[in-house]
Amino acid sequence: MSTGSIWRWLFGVDVIPGDAAGLEFAWQRPLEPWVWLLVIIVAVVVAALSYQGLAGSRRLRSSLGAIRVLAIVFLVVLFSGPLLRLPVLESKPDWVVVLVDRSRSLSIEDAPTYNGNLQTRESQARQILSDEVWTQVSEGRVVVWIGFDGATREITPTEPGPADGWDTDLGVPIELALTRLAGRPASGIILISDGRATRALEPNALRQLQARAIPLFAIPLGSAEAVVDLAVADASAPASAFVRDQLPFTAVVRSTGGPVRGSVQVDLINEANGKVVDTVQLTEADFTGGRSETILTAVGESAGPNTWRIRVRGTGSDLVSSNNEAVVTVDFVDRPLRALYIEGYPRWEYRYLKNLLVREESLESSVMLLSADRDFAQEGNAPLERLPRTREEFADFDLFVMGDVPSGSISDAQADEIRFAVGDRGAGLLWIAGERSTPKSWRGTPLDDLLPMRSNPERHDERIHVQPTPAAGRAGVLRLGEEARSPWPVALSESGSRGHLEWAQRIDLSTLKPSAEVLGLARTASGATWPLVISMRYGAGQVVYVGTDETWRWRHGVGESFQERFWIQLIRMLSRGSAPESSDPFQLSVEPRNPETGLASVIRLEARETEVADAVGDAPLEAQIEEMDGSRRGSRTVVQLVREGRSWIGPWTPMAAGRCRVSVDSARTGTREVMVDVVRRDMELGQPQADHALLADLAARTGGAVIQPNDLVRLKQVLPKRSSVSERAIVDPLWNSPAAILVVFSLIFTELVGRRFLRLA
Repeated sequence: MSTGSIWRWLFGVDVIPGDAAGLEFAWQRPLEPWVWLLVIIVAVVVAALSYQGLAGSRRLRSSLGAIRVLAIVFLVVLFSGPLLRLPVLESKPDWVVVLVDRSRSLSIEDAPTYNGNLQTRESQARQILSDEVWTQVSEGRVVVWIGFDGATREITPTEPGPADGWDTDLGVPIELALTRLAGRPASGIILISDGRATRALEPNALRQLQARAIPLFAIPLGSAEAVVDLAVADASAPASAFVRDQLPFTAVVRSTGGPVRGSVQVDLINEANGKVVDTVQLTEADFTGGRSETILTAVGESAGPNTWRIRVRGTGSDLVSSNNEAVVTVDFVDRPLRALYIEGYPRWEYRYLKNLLVREESLESSVMLLSADRDFAQEGNAPLERLPRTREEFADFDLFVMGDVPSGSISDAQADEIRFAVGDRGAGLLWIAGERSTPKSWRGTPLDDLLPMRSNPERHDERIHVQPTPAAGRAGVLRLGEEARSPWPVALSESGSRGHLEWAQRIDLSTLKPSAEVLGLARTASGATWPLVISMRYGAGQVVYVGTDETWRWRHGVGESFQERFWIQLIRMLSRGSAPESSDPFQLSVEPRNPETGLASVIRLEARETEVADAVGDAPLEAQIEEMDGSRRGSRTVVQLVREGRSWIGPWTPMAAGRCRVSVDSARTGTREVMVDVVRRDMELGQPQADHALLADLAARTGGAVIQPNDLVRLKQVLPKRSSVSERAIVDPLWNSPAAILVVFSLIFTELVGRRFLRLA
């Protein structure tokens, strides 16, 4: 052991380095000078009193008293805590947190390059991360890299990971950055983002930045100017129909980032052969609030699921191409549509309508003229000798057409069966107003609920014209032009010479039932209007009331084309509710048809008749959901279905996008299955324009700045220097060292030995 080591052990120095310079002597509990004077006086008095009465040599007693004084004073010294102190200066570097956007919106190609071309925001972000400015920024600083979308993760600038987040929440990474900077000198937060956020920034995060004076420096990605983006916001069509039905497809086109420039083409494409079957051209005038709803039409050509794709294309630039299409699937049944037409007497409308029904190849019609003689041969391509009486006989029809028929012509039991067929089975009911019986004769009967108005309309004998409403366009009816999407023909308008009708029922709008929707208006020469063609949902089926029987007048000079289109379109629309094969006693469905991930949907197994449901019983059923593609392919989920009325219903929240098979396999119901396409709402690309204004506002509110991607060197200039130097001390106490203990025991031992000699003397 070296001499230095012995001394360090003796004085208890084991923390302070041996070569330390600038050592200081200090006290743990320092005493004032007057206290030290008092301690010495007390020690002297105690020593004097202790040895005053003892016999012996005066010199020896004085020496022992002095030793006692030293012992007392030394004990007080040890109590004060003598120690060695080594001052040390510590430097705390600045901290900087860099937040890097990792959401899907970075795939948009609108970021300018140095040569004037465009690149994706992700390419721009990676160029920023590879810049040498970060080496300069990290000098004397601690830099923390965090990637974010809806969540956060640590990254490195050389490999930030894929930009594939489906949503963006700026509040989450900012709050994490504040946590990482807590208790540290913070130069600021650097945010590399396009500013597009799917969730609003919580005010608390901004208040914390302001309260802690932490500036935010934003590096904006993407284009500073809004670029127009066209998207198919919604696409829909009837769930089921008959083969050769001319179906309406409703497409909602959304334009964001500014007004539409040039024309916008909306195509309806048959997925089976890739052919464009219908096209609509839109202009800026067709958009209201950035949205335009248009109707396209297509004809189902084969039984089973038929799929169409709706595509939108503009003549100008389009920010995102992946949201320009939507797919719609319709199930078709290949059999004739079956209609029963009941008329009270042979009025003009009856004469033309029954011929129309017979001529239509896709219709199988039975016509009953109640005023005819008993030996009159009833018409139609499937003639009847009498009206149906049983539920099984009424189940043969998809549509019932009620002309000007007195309610006494059919029994209440037959009326109940018609109401059941419409409400429970999904059949359609078409009312044709008459001068004698319809609708007034049906008040108080079982079919009163199937009339869309509460009171009887008045007769109006002045000339009127028919004017379709937007609801008719969405339903695909009252389109009488040469093309299915053409407007109402000029020949049938007020300026035309043949479009007037001689009479109609004046239906008060206030008398319509809540579920009623006006498809067509009656318009007089003076401009007065009222509902004329009215539709109404009733249970599983639909009802349409036509408040005139004068459409036969449209034939004059042009033939039957207008009248034929008018009635056939209504008949086909009303019959779609019964398009699923009625021989299947159960129907399995998912509502909505294309559920979204994370949102609740409903699985429904519905019995077509109450008797069938009662035979199954009230016990729950199980639905199995099998994922057909993606990383979770083959995984299964079981949902319990509980009976409600004629249905078994259960909630289902899909968590992954893709195609799923939903099936119910039970000995009580048999096997039913349906394919469902689960979609994921693309919140990132729903509003794809970069939001540089948000980034500038955040920077301004926190005392930061906006740093353009081509001026990154400015980062080094604007980042504040907030490193700090603090002093701390390394201390080694001396009061508990071996030397201190040795001194105490030496003084005590010396005094004890001296007192021994004093007694012997």
